[in-house]
Amino acid sequence: MVNKYVEELDELKRDFIEISDMARRIISEAMEALIDRDSDKARATYEYDKLIDLKELEIEEKCVRIFALYQPEASDLRFVVSILKSIADLERVGDLARDICEIAIYLSEYPPIKPYVDLPRMAIIVKEMLKDAILSILKGDIEMAKEVIEKDDIVDSFYDRITDELIEVVENDPKTAHIAVRLILVTRSLERVGDHATNIAEYAVYMKTGEIIKHQKALRWLREQEEKKNDRE
Repeated sequence: MVNKYVEELDELKRDFIEISDMARRIISEAMEALIDRDSDKARATYEYDKLIDLKELEIEEKCVRIFALYQPEASDLRFVVSILKSIADLERVGDLARDICEIAIYLSEYPPIKPYVDLPRMAIIVKEMLKDAILSILKGDIEMAKEVIEKDDIVDSFYDRITDELIEVVENDPKTAHIAVRLILVTRSLERVGDHATNIAEYAVYMKTGEIIKHQKALRWLREQEEKKNDRE
């Protein structure tokens, strides 16, 4: 019974790695399709989201099975809960990537209204956040989780700056509004991916410490941790 329990926890970890790789892949390929104006790639990537949905359901069922059969406690309980919560965020990343693909298909029919400069930079940071958030779960690395949470403000700044720039473009040329609005939606989708990465990082903290930190509490928690560190020094 014990060996079977350990095997199922190990399998759950492997499944989490798989869906994490899928989520990272879909957001990366969606942004590549947008920037490269590749409608064929956008359509193929759009369809990939269905596989993520199926994988989420599969993992969810395994989590429920573990709860029902083994009634995990302490760190094992927090691990399974963190996986269950994280896969919901990863599934939403897939949905957001699918939305970007829809916009990429539309925008491929029109010339760019401005060079893509900040948008790819924002995408790089968001993808790094997602990667590190996933690793913080797998490694139980609180320091890495803290770095992810701190980066969320950088992503928000990119969102504000890009939105302001696109509004200025529309003010100078109202005919570009239909393109600008969709690019703002892409930026919003990236900002939401950053939020989901932050959620996963918060689950990593919960998994390791048992502390639940959400949204506005996260920054206060970071400050408290920094103060404790300074006191020790």
